[in-house]
Amino acid sequence: MIKKPNHPGAMKKYYSLACHFSLFVSLLVAGATAACASVKSESGYINVEGGKLYYEIAGKGRFIVLLHDGMVNREIWDDQYPVLAESYRVVRYDRRGYGRSTDPESTYSNLDDLHQLFLQLKIDEAIVFGMSSGGGLAIDFTLKYPANVKGLVLVGAVVGGLGYTQHMTDRGGHLDPALAADPVKLIRYFIEDDPYETYSANLKAKEKLLQLVPSMGRSNRVPTRPPDRVAVRFLSEIKVPALILVGEYDHPDVHAHAGAIDAGIPDSRRELVRNSGHLIPLEQPAAFNERVKTFLTRISY
Repeated sequence: MIKKPNHPGAMKKYYSLACHFSLFVSLLVAGATAACASVKSESGYINVEGGKLYYEIAGKGRFIVLLHDGMVNREIWDDQYPVLAESYRVVRYDRRGYGRSTDPESTYSNLDDLHQLFLQLKIDEAIVFGMSSGGGLAIDFTLKYPANVKGLVLVGAVVGGLGYTQHMTDRGGHLDPALAADPVKLIRYFIEDDPYETYSANLKAKEKLLQLVPSMGRSNRVPTRPPDRVAVRFLSEIKVPALILVGEYDHPDVHAHAGAIDAGIPDSRRELVRNSGHLIPLEQPAAFNERVKTFLTRISY
């Protein structure tokens, strides 16, 4: 971030730096766009109980499976999907009620859906990335199907059974409870006003989120079936390496969950990502990709 000076004499230098910074960001974005355009990606649907899940798959080699968060669909991984596909076989998909997947019509299980993805795409083993609630799903999946998971990348992840404070529920008093009845206004709040979802200085990330609004999670009242076990009590059973990333400006509850996950998983490493809120892959893609690249060198299978 380039801080704007107050002294008039420094303004010319500031605008020069800002111009170069803007150009640098534009080049990074252009490079990511070019990578997206060049990667050969296949797509399709798998059948799950009472619905269909849309997926995309690219690359060759060992599998990586990307799980999105609770607001944005698979496109939250746009800056990682083509990069990872250079060295891995990468799968990303929309959970029910997101993107191109069908809406749930009756009680369902995200855990069972993910298991079906592994079965139908013939994924025996994978490194699983999970963001936020997707991180919680990754943990639950690893506990139930340990043989299928070779490593974890958990980003702003939450873990079942730990719970949340009132500060999380009302976003530190910033969230008007009345917005809960209007999904469109609620999404706009999280993009434009929430102090934790994205760091205030990350304007490019906010612009990208606004572009993704039409494909964000759709409101539904269909409950999910909970996992068989409360994950926070059994984290020590996870024996694979885990990288835990949390944004500097993410909500305090998310930092608490990251600490609990780190304390529970024996072979884990927790790292703070500067100048980021909750959506690290979108806000700080270069820093995220570099940390992940280093972590993946530890995993062999």
